[in-house]
Amino acid sequence: MSHPLLEIKNLKKYFSYKGKTLRAVDDVSLSVFPKETIGVVGESGCGKTALAQTIMRVYQPTSGNIFFNGKSILDYTGKASRSLCYEMQYIFQDPYASLNPRMTAGEIIGEPLNIHKILTRDERHIRVQELLTLVGLRPEYMRRFPHEFSGGQRQRIGIARALALNPSFIICDEPIAALDVSIQAQIVNLLRDLQDKLGLTYLFISHDLSMVKYLSTRIAVMYLGHIMELAPSQDLYQTPLHPYTQGLLSAIPIPNPEIEKKKVRVLISGEIPSPINPPKGCVFCTRCPFAKKLCFEERPPLQEVAPNHFAACHFTRLFHGDAADPNRAG
Repeated sequence: MSHPLLEIKNLKKYFSYKGKTLRAVDDVSLSVFPKETIGVVGESGCGKTALAQTIMRVYQPTSGNIFFNGKSILDYTGKASRSLCYEMQYIFQDPYASLNPRMTAGEIIGEPLNIHKILTRDERHIRVQELLTLVGLRPEYMRRFPHEFSGGQRQRIGIARALALNPSFIICDEPIAALDVSIQAQIVNLLRDLQDKLGLTYLFISHDLSMVKYLSTRIAVMYLGHIMELAPSQDLYQTPLHPYTQGLLSAIPIPNPEIEKKKVRVLISGEIPSPINPPKGCVFCTRCPFAKKLCFEERPPLQEVAPNHFAACHFTRLFHGDAADPNRAG
């Protein structure tokens, strides 16, 4: 196996809030290999975006390290940190708020080239036209303003801007959440096509578990700042080992009324605990239908239960081999 393009080791990001500590990302380790897509899923507030923005150095990590191509990006300071922009880029959730309404599409896409003083003015003009074509828009659209585009077209502009500096790694922070369902499929297919053409590596954050399965090579399930399960996409959906993952997958509706009536549900009751005061043991213990005394007293490590399949649960081995697909008919 090749060396990781991005490697996160024991990453923590804490915020101070009214004299207390909010644990947004709490001891996350993850490796992302070249040309693969890591999907990150979980309920709102689980730390997905905090993890993404800490990787991008929007937030300075509280502790831990982030390596890109074997080098710690925390060592990059001042002008040196700008070189990371050539390798790492970000696609935002809101395709309207992330675009400057006073700039044309051409100015928005060409802004990274201007900031980094790449190419001449005429060459930048040509490059912007090429990027518009690459994301499925007409070159003449470069003179239009954001309000003149649909939501899907605006997101394509955001994708073109992210590609301007030819990065190898892109974080997609719920890039389809604000779009119509029909448009979501177009954007996901565009991301797949660009990955094939340009050899891109993605960290894809989403609430849509079906889209994550379609796009991702591996999937990390987050809860309260922790990774609860990490596995190849097919394995995670066929044999979810953590009760939290089982609950998330069992909530996916099946487009067949007869099977939908008979499927086994793993219900997750209650609310997510406060990240300011998380449970002492397993962070999921207060909502887990299978929790035992040990779960409330000791935090389970993320351990390999099956080949390339990791789960943070004291009793995962009891579920392994016996845990059925929660979407099955019973």
